[in-house]
Amino acid sequence: MASSKKLPANKTLQYQLKTFLADIFLSQSLVNPKLVVGFSGGLDSCVLIHLLAECRQTLPFQLQAHHVHHGLSPNADAWADFCQGVSSKLNIPFTLSKVEINRNSGTGLEAAAREARYRVLQASGADFICLAHHQDDQAETLLLQLARGAGVKGLAGMAGLNKKLLRPLLDVSRVDLERYAKQHQLAWIEDESNIDTKFDRNFMRYEVLPKLEKKYPAIRQTISRAAQHMAEADMLLDELAEMDVTNCQSSQHDSRQLALQPLAALSAVRIKNALRWWLAQHVCDMPSAAQLQQISQQLLHAKADANVKIKVSADLILRRFHGCAYLVKNMPENAENDARSTFSLVWQGEKMIILPDLSRLFFCEKLGEGIAMRHVENGQLSIRYRHGGETLKPKENRPNRSLKSLFQTSQVPPWQRERLPLLFLNDELCMLPNIAMTAALKAKPDELGLFIEWQDNKVI
Repeated sequence: MASSKKLPANKTLQYQLKTFLADIFLSQSLVNPKLVVGFSGGLDSCVLIHLLAECRQTLPFQLQAHHVHHGLSPNADAWADFCQGVSSKLNIPFTLSKVEINRNSGTGLEAAAREARYRVLQASGADFICLAHHQDDQAETLLLQLARGAGVKGLAGMAGLNKKLLRPLLDVSRVDLERYAKQHQLAWIEDESNIDTKFDRNFMRYEVLPKLEKKYPAIRQTISRAAQHMAEADMLLDELAEMDVTNCQSSQHDSRQLALQPLAALSAVRIKNALRWWLAQHVCDMPSAAQLQQISQQLLHAKADANVKIKVSADLILRRFHGCAYLVKNMPENAENDARSTFSLVWQGEKMIILPDLSRLFFCEKLGEGIAMRHVENGQLSIRYRHGGETLKPKENRPNRSLKSLFQTSQVPPWQRERLPLLFLNDELCMLPNIAMTAALKAKPDELGLFIEWQDNKVI
């Protein structure tokens, strides 16, 4: 029978951290992974790095401290020196990054600094980035999200493991961290901005939570538990969304295309849940409730001939064509048109050619498919773009067809038509990749042919 003897507070933290890390390393089959600590020099990160330094003695992993110098405080240089000194004392490699914060980003100083910090840490090349967020931070986060009218995903708070981000102290209160720091005589720095209640998080920390705690002493723990419940609910919503989105995609279409008829058959809340999940899979900015309603309305209820074009991130737009939604990269048209008008390339036997817009042409020999090799070997195969007036004869007993007619028959989205490369044999149009080719040049069933396929890089 296991002993029920309570461990000392410091041993409890060490045990919790070691168990947390060991479970993750084991589940992901990692041997000696690299961990980078976001080391600010405050109480939380000083305790975390001290715990990790001790844990390193019995659990194999590489450890590095990384301090992000925001330059927002007159004490910023001194903080960087302090962090370097602590790291040296613990025999932990130390790196420093200086970042410039855009004070006019529109998201607020706190958010801009956090975004810059995460961006630097994510680029560190570590297997995991360790952050010192604790139970009190979780409570503040949930209250902030509630004040902003967040949905289930926002109210789920911070996760202990989120891709490369590790937050091993989420179940630990700040009081316990202070107790650990005093027991081990740790020094730390105090950021003067942490007591400025003009910042939302500080307002929650010093004005709101203490008042709630007087009425509800265990409020921090119960809020943390509520966040865990929300996280479970969010997982269920994601599972439902994945099933609904999968039902809107066929084997012929990739994840960047969504059939709208099965989507429209869902209830309004499931439609929004599915769209939100689908956009998130392609790293789009998360739309607000109003934006999501507008997206749903335009995709499902706009007139059939409406030119739906919705910006969903800095470089992504959502378009609609023939009953499907498409995620498309939003690229400068003028630069592309200039590149296409002058582009001409002779095929020299390459297996793949990268075109000016970064789309690709693939070439391979196949029996009974593509252009008969006897024609290719006796002629010159070149690649150009559409200029207008080109025609193709895909059936020998039928007249030539315009590219416009072929595009319409094959339901090629309008935004792809000008970008689809054309194949010419001895200056005669012979193939529209993925769509049609000159019938007279097609390889016979027992004849080797050159099969050519175009892969668009403009859709995510």
